[in-house]
Amino acid sequence: MTLCRGAIVGILRVAMVLTAMTAAPSDAAAQQKIAPRGGGNAQKSGGNAKNAQATILPHVKAWRMADDYTLADSIVVDTLLPEHQVHNPIWRQSPANVTLGNLGSPSIATFYPAMRRDEGNVFYNTLLPITLDPEDFTFYNTKTPYANLTYQKGIPKARREEFFSALFTQNINSKANIGAKLDINASIGRFQAMSAYNSKFGFWLSVDGDIYKTQLQAWYQKFEIEENGGITNDSIVLTPELYDYDKAEDYPVRFMDAQNRLATYRLLWSNSLDIGYVTRTEGDSVEYDVPVATAFYKFYIDKSHHEFTIDDLTAYDDGTFTTILDDPSSTHDSRKYMLISNMFQLKLNEEFNSALRFGLRLFIGNDFRQYYWDDSTKVEVDIDTEEASLVYRRKKRNNSSTYMGGQIFKNIGDHLRWNAGIKYTFIGYNAGDVTANGRLDLTIGTGKWSTDVWAKARVQLRTPSLWEDEFHSNHYAWGNTIADRGSLTNEKNVDIMGGIRVPALGIDVSAFSAALTDRVYFDAQGTPRQAGDVQVFGLYARAHLHQSHTNFNSIIRIAAQKTSDSEVLPLPGFAIYATSYWERLFFGVLLTQIGFDVHYNTRYYTPAYNPAIMQFVPQHEREIGNYAYFDPFLNFHLKKIRAYVKMEHINNLWGSDDHFNTIHYPANPQTFKFGLSWNFYD
Repeated sequence: MTLCRGAIVGILRVAMVLTAMTAAPSDAAAQQKIAPRGGGNAQKSGGNAKNAQATILPHVKAWRMADDYTLADSIVVDTLLPEHQVHNPIWRQSPANVTLGNLGSPSIATFYPAMRRDEGNVFYNTLLPITLDPEDFTFYNTKTPYANLTYQKGIPKARREEFFSALFTQNINSKANIGAKLDINASIGRFQAMSAYNSKFGFWLSVDGDIYKTQLQAWYQKFEIEENGGITNDSIVLTPELYDYDKAEDYPVRFMDAQNRLATYRLLWSNSLDIGYVTRTEGDSVEYDVPVATAFYKFYIDKSHHEFTIDDLTAYDDGTFTTILDDPSSTHDSRKYMLISNMFQLKLNEEFNSALRFGLRLFIGNDFRQYYWDDSTKVEVDIDTEEASLVYRRKKRNNSSTYMGGQIFKNIGDHLRWNAGIKYTFIGYNAGDVTANGRLDLTIGTGKWSTDVWAKARVQLRTPSLWEDEFHSNHYAWGNTIADRGSLTNEKNVDIMGGIRVPALGIDVSAFSAALTDRVYFDAQGTPRQAGDVQVFGLYARAHLHQSHTNFNSIIRIAAQKTSDSEVLPLPGFAIYATSYWERLFFGVLLTQIGFDVHYNTRYYTPAYNPAIMQFVPQHEREIGNYAYFDPFLNFHLKKIRAYVKMEHINNLWGSDDHFNTIHYPANPQTFKFGLSWNFYD
């Protein structure tokens, strides 16, 4: 049995390496071409966009807003079957991640170009992969009502994972569209006390008039996450023969009554008005009107309430919490955050500028932020009963920042597109902050073998957010509440990235480099610190390989990266996420894919998770990785229905016992999952 098990593991590793050697290029780095909302679709790597367009785009157009809601970037509505079984959004966003394992739980990308952080609220960061931001939102224009229903489920039933999504959108007339979306995730988790319940509900209105355009969206998002702190002893998984546990849900965990709860309310209203028109002639006779300029106003409000609670702290008298600052009996940390943003912009359109063929955008805006948290407690004694009770003192801080800037751009063109811009904060809390960025896209050749070459760069001087500089809770405090700690200094970041993409071959390759100075991070003790100089560089490749005579496909994403300081930026040296499948059309209507997913990263000191501050922090206790997860699946596509069945981590039945997401958080045992997505659009 041992020999057989070793042979199978060896075969899997060799197969994975051989697959990696055949690979190439990048979806994280891909730059979509700008297409008009009325007709085109943004180009995608791989050559499958045409199939999607033929399937749904005659009925439904879709776009996202870019460049501070001044540019409509057309996208393809997702009706494709490849990678439909990759149901967890974190693996669609990055080939390397650290997750707690349960769908809807905190996670972060450990592939540097995919890393994200909120500039105002540090407690959003581990939920960003599953949070809907305004830049991620899709607007629609439909000839007929369009709806989508999605349902996914993981079993065994007692530890089930369920996800349901419903989307409906419909045009009121040819210009105006309304819609609503509901997402519900309810995951019990394969281990004790780690359930995650997430719900999102929102509606939107867009009016795409000839002169005036507006977009309105409002969202409520709620996250309720049980925090078990991981299992008490990793050796339970590493050496199971020494313990008497039948199931993963029997493993002892650190916490049984800890929870993080976060609710957010978001509203965005964007307006644009064309100013002045000139007549242009296309060819010999076709005349059309072009707006000289467009004025924009954007209003955004983001309001959240976050709580971390432990009902009975006396149950953890074993030193789990080395610091209890206020209440020794229970923890009820509460904090609130609000951002109100106003932005005015004036855009001189490049269609009007026939001489120089580029556009100009100028803007000025203000961000008002409010922070509200528990600062400390005091003891109050009731005069009548003489009973003592703890009363929380609240701290509220407001800050405001006003900025201005501009951008020059060329978004229209078959061969050359570019932009360059700068944003400078000249007054307020973030005074002195500067962000300068630019991008160049060059298409070489035409037709089937056209090749896209692109490069982008960003230089940023950033003031740390208030909660990175000052905070207090029942277990952690830093900044002005501790005498020996001063204010953080500004971060300096330089990011450079470039690549090449050949759509006909489905190949995309890119390279990236970053120089970070005074970067803010949370140390192993859960306190914000600043690093010195950190260098990061790496390569990324994505390829969709297809053998027409066998109908075998392989979609491969590979990342290789190096960090000069693994304390500040712990990154795996190599990571891969590959989907390979055989495809065939049965009975002329049923498209079927039989294949498997493999994801893997080399060993490194993965960041550990601290639930009390909802952050991933460095650890040097044990390296995690060098373990390939093998997930066979079946995909089906019948007219407007897509479905999958999948067995995740099937090699848990015979593979190594060293399978962890991060320290103290084992990977889920083998789990059967299935999902269904049904589009309605005629």
